[in-house]
Amino acid sequence: MQSLTGNPLKTFPLHLRDIVDLIYFDGPLLTLFENQYGDYYLYHWCDVDQRCNRWLVFRVTQKFLRLYITQKLSLRELILNPVDGFLYALDLDDDLICQQVYLTSPNQLPDRYVPAVDSYYDFAKLDKTDTEAKLLVLQRIEEDWSELKQWWKQSILQAA
Repeated sequence: MQSLTGNPLKTFPLHLRDIVDLIYFDGPLLTLFENQYGDYYLYHWCDVDQRCNRWLVFRVTQKFLRLYITQKLSLRELILNPVDGFLYALDLDDDLICQQVYLTSPNQLPDRYVPAVDSYYDFAKLDKTDTEAKLLVLQRIEEDWSELKQWWKQSILQAA
């Protein structure tokens, strides 16, 4: 596994719920998670050794997630410009137990952890069942976004 520059943490500080695998090939490669407040996080698989798989974990806004899914932003852009300015690097063993966690920044990532410039999402690579399941989840995200826009417009009208 590539050596990683960053601040080691004793534990992973987030409690996240798995929503859907966005990219899957012999196992998940990109998975969408959510915390108890409705914030979205992406787990991006980036490395493996005999003991663990390494994942980059970072928060993504609904807007950026929608832009990624609609191929207006690449995965590379999301990773190099995380919403919070940092990423977690998690080393998970086969039982999904965190063996090591780092807090790191995009400029500290090894080159091979950064996706290609053309790393846009592609629904065409999914089978029909996967596509239907993912579309249902993404429809929920879009509905959440629509509700947020509606709330924002009402707030402005009430303030005027």
